[in-house]
Amino acid sequence: MVMGVIAKERLTEEERELLLEVVLEQRYASEVVSCELTDIETGLKNSEEQRVRNLNSLLLRLHKVGV
Repeated sequence: MVMGVIAKERLTEEERELLLEVVLEQRYASEVVSCELTDIETGLKNSEEQRVRNLNSLLLRLHKVGV
């Protein structure tokens, strides 16, 4: 339900930056990307092939830098 509220209410640039900072600092970034890929692979979400490739590349990069 919270995500629905956030989707309707646009976050400010400052809020988005703060959220990204927290996700990276708490080392949740790779977990979030991994979950997104799992949802796509199991059919819970639809996605274009290019997005899947981009997510895979991002996940590899996040693992490489330890995030």
